[in-house]
Amino acid sequence: MTRLLLPLEHGPQVVHTPTEDALLHGLKRLPRRVQQVFLLSRLDQLGIADIAARLDLPLLTVERHLFQALQSALPRGEPLASIAGQWYVRLQSPEATTCERIDFRRWLDAAPEHLQAFEQTELRWRSLLAPARQLGQDGGYRNGRAALSMGGCSIAVGLGVVALIAFGLLG
Repeated sequence: MTRLLLPLEHGPQVVHTPTEDALLHGLKRLPRRVQQVFLLSRLDQLGIADIAARLDLPLLTVERHLFQALQSALPRGEPLASIAGQWYVRLQSPEATTCERIDFRRWLDAAPEHLQAFEQTELRWRSLLAPARQLGQDGGYRNGRAALSMGGCSIAVGLGVVALIAFGLLG
């Protein structure tokens, strides 16, 4: 999702985006799997289908994670920004249908504010590159499946303790 979907005919308009530190903070607050999907898209420039195959996830889940990452940079309480973000992610999907593309074009042409919101969404996506580089600098996001959640770790530790007790090493 690195290419712009629309040409910026009148030059980029001023977009009030949060600082890089605020964007990084927002990305760090996302769940690990969402961060991983976002970093594979943004840093490794993998498409939605490639990410889905690599992580063994449904395409719609990858789309949802990318939208969640994009939302961290979108202004709160602006419905047009949210709708534009949904369109931005959906149009990147190989499952986006011709009918959806036509619906998008109708939405875009319905009001000048829609075009402006979509252009700002594209610029916000680009503004996430520097924070993404900071977040993914160790390259850990490339390691197959996302790191285990605390719940998964708790189960693994519990099973390990049970195994040690069973073998008489604890107790």
